[in-house]
Amino acid sequence: FNNLNWGPEKIAEEIEEIKQTNNMGFTTEVSADWEHIIKIYNAVVKRVPAEIPDITLIGGHSSHSYINGTNLYFVYYYNVECGVTEEVHKYHDPINRIIMEETLRYGGSIVHHHGIGKARAIYTEAEHGSAYRLLKGLKDQFDPKGIMNQGTIFPSDLY
Repeated sequence: FNNLNWGPEKIAEEIEEIKQTNNMGFTTEVSADWEHIIKIYNAVVKRVPAEIPDITLIGGHSSHSYINGTNLYFVYYYNVECGVTEEVHKYHDPINRIIMEETLRYGGSIVHHHGIGKARAIYTEAEHGSAYRLLKGLKDQFDPKGIMNQGTIFPSDLY
C-alpha cells in the first residue's frame, strides 16, 4: 500500500525512468456488456501492435464488474522513437483511436466512470448516436455560450 498514492517524488521518478528508457505507458478505459467486452479486447490487442510502431506491451484489466458487463482498462507501453512533441501524434492518439473504433464497433461505451473528457470528446456523437441531438440541444439550452466544462463532452470547436 505504500506505493498507491503518487506524489511529486513518484512523478519525478517516472519522468526520469521515461527519459532513461524512452518507454512510456498509458491506460484507456472503456466498458461493454459481457458478450462484447472480449471481442473489443481481442480486436484492440490484435490491431494496436499491427498498426502502431514500437509497442512493447498491450493488455488490459477490469476493476469494476456488474451483472450486465464490465469496464476494461487497456494498458499499453511503447518505445518513444521520436521527439517529445511528436509522441502524442505518433503513438497516443492513434492507439486511442483504435480503442475507440473497436469499442464503438462492438457496441461498447468509450467511457465508464471517468467520463468522456477532452481527449475523447470528438467521439461523443459516435458514442450516443441518435441521442446526440438531444444531448446537444440540452447543452445549447443550458449553456448557450459553451462555458461549462468547455471542451468536455462536446469538442470546444462547437462553441
